[in-house]
Amino acid sequence: MPSSQKSCLIAENLGYTLKSTKPLFQRISLSLAAEDRIALVGANGVGKSTLLKILSGQMRPTHGTVTCQGSTYYLPQISTIRDSLESESVFDFLNVISNEWWEIEQKLETVFSTTLDLSLPVQSLSGGELTKLFLAIGLSRSPDLLLLDEPTNHLDLWGLEDLYQALCQFRGAFVTVSHNPFFLDQVAKITWELTSTGLQVYGGNFSHYQEQKQLADAAQARAHETARKELKRAKATVLSEQKRAAQSHRNGRHKALGGNMPSIVAGKLKRKAEDTAGKLKLKHDKAMKAATQKVVATKIKTHKATSIQLEENSQKHRNLIDIQHADLWVGERLLLKDIELQIGSCDRITIAGPNGSGKSCLLKAVLGTKSTSICLQGGSVQLTDMQTVYLDQTYDLVDRSQTVLQNMQRANPTLNYQLLRQQLGHFLFFNDDVFKSASVLSGGELARLAIAMITISEIDLLILDEPINNLDIITVDQMVTALNDYQRALWVISHNLDFLSRINITHSFQLKQQTLQQIAVLPSAQSDYYSHLLTGK
Repeated sequence: MPSSQKSCLIAENLGYTLKSTKPLFQRISLSLAAEDRIALVGANGVGKSTLLKILSGQMRPTHGTVTCQGSTYYLPQISTIRDSLESESVFDFLNVISNEWWEIEQKLETVFSTTLDLSLPVQSLSGGELTKLFLAIGLSRSPDLLLLDEPTNHLDLWGLEDLYQALCQFRGAFVTVSHNPFFLDQVAKITWELTSTGLQVYGGNFSHYQEQKQLADAAQARAHETARKELKRAKATVLSEQKRAAQSHRNGRHKALGGNMPSIVAGKLKRKAEDTAGKLKLKHDKAMKAATQKVVATKIKTHKATSIQLEENSQKHRNLIDIQHADLWVGERLLLKDIELQIGSCDRITIAGPNGSGKSCLLKAVLGTKSTSICLQGGSVQLTDMQTVYLDQTYDLVDRSQTVLQNMQRANPTLNYQLLRQQLGHFLFFNDDVFKSASVLSGGELARLAIAMITISEIDLLILDEPINNLDIITVDQMVTALNDYQRALWVISHNLDFLSRINITHSFQLKQQTLQQIAVLPSAQSDYYSHLLTGK
């Protein structure tokens, strides 16, 4: 990567091979200069987290070297951090992290506008609170390089804005992995695309990377078509030469058998013809090999993608939910008051609000989940008899004690074995993958399984609570297409503005000052919607 600044990290010829001896990635060389702003993108499973761990020194590469000239802070995915936390208070945890723990607390308050109860168990913190805490730890150390793995997954819009401002003011370099295009467009100046064959560097933010990628793919598609035509011409030339040689051979044989040519002359001509034919064969073989190699070299390598189709009930338009002047209670705490909400069978709504404002609690109260502490009281609550499918952000739909196939069978008991396997194949669960325990699946795999389980069900109302946190951009595109084909009612909670802007939301709401308020701006006007939520204007 060209830069006039001194490199703070250099990696040469990096490669990492899995235990199965399958290379995860190879031949990666890169250089990071001070104040570089890098977005690292790539399909799920390509090795983005592994590369960050190698650059941070948390893992050793199978081959290659990493040289770091300054200090580095690495933030892994919050889900992996939570698994390693012990049952200690926030205060005890910070006291172990740093003798000057109050600097972390101060950074948390000034940068992320967050105050934590230090007596709480650190394990009880939400995903957003943990993300902010570990970002504050990193920023308090003033490292030369930040390596951030999915820092946006659990942050609301306000948290994302705080992180954006923090990265703008950060004086070192950073590399961030995120599947949030809106965030990447804001913070990145360079985009790295990781594939199994290496790392491609694109100048500019994520949108510019997509434009360059499309242009490169189009150019490669044209080159591939030209190579295919050249191969076709080479085959035609070989066939024509073979026919000409065969005809010449038949003519010579006919003359020799007719006695019109002395045997010694006939023998000489035969040897000459064989020599010529041999040289032609070598020439044609060489041309065919070159043309075939060119076709292979120009072929665009594509990633396997899920195939998402949502089934919908075909009933005519009707009102599904009608809530008038009800209050939302969580235990003895009044969370929302005087709620008014109507959802018809073709409405597509989204509700925005800070973490902890009650978005998910409202969903659970409407659905009538088993939690007795969450309920709607007072006013009028009318729910039509309807088929509702709810995909929550922790994928509780998936039973971790069952295999992939068993989960699919439980969700769709009327489907035969062959159709279940076919449906799982659409979501990239092949061969023995279907016998894996759900407990060992990655976040992305859990998301794919949960979506696979719901896509065959007939749906009146589809409710999605942060559905794309663990999905790569290719799978998100597939979900967007499926949601736009789906024509029944949709209720979405998501902090990913790019996703919301693409799924034809018809009504938008926000939770503010303990009330549910409808707003005129829709997510399709992405910048105006974002600005309205942050400023109220």
